[in-house]
Amino acid sequence: MNARLLPWAAMALLVTILAVRFALPTNVAAVPAGVAKPEPSVGGPEIRLGRVDVRELRDDGSWNRLDADGAVYGYANRTVSAWGVTVLLGEGAPFAGTTVRAPRAAWDLDGKTIGLSEGCRAAARGGWTGELSAATLDLAASVLRVPGPAKIEGPGVSVRGRNLAWEWVEGKITMESTTSRLSPVKGPGRKG
Repeated sequence: MNARLLPWAAMALLVTILAVRFALPTNVAAVPAGVAKPEPSVGGPEIRLGRVDVRELRDDGSWNRLDADGAVYGYANRTVSAWGVTVLLGEGAPFAGTTVRAPRAAWDLDGKTIGLSEGCRAAARGGWTGELSAATLDLAASVLRVPGPAKIEGPGVSVRGRNLAWEWVEGKITMESTTSRLSPVKGPGRKG
């Protein structure tokens, strides 16, 4: 064997050994210090992270951002499972300003959805807020879907119902089985 190829062969052997070693399942996972609640393993290789800032860049120059206190990136299924989550929707776009906060989230990077299994609080420009049960953010369609109970409030109105669909780009909210409360509010163009 040529002596010049020996370092390359040794490096290839080392990479192969490391790849096989990390592909094998193990019951031990390193968790960074200070992380209180690690997510359970979903199977396959994973990367455990501390504080994270994950961004999805869009063709129009805007982006969606997920900030979290800690996360696990599932390499095989391309998901980011996180806790202590804040999702900022449409940053850098004219409709920016919608924020979703949740105790836990799972971002499917291929399906472009963020599952919020423990519910969430949402806020949008114009004073709209929502307290929502388990929800799904569909980033491709720009809609927040809540099949269960939801409560939204805006300037002068409070609505409770089920099956919420909040289209944040168009500023449209639909809901079924609603009960609402209207309250007088001093708004733009109104005197007194």
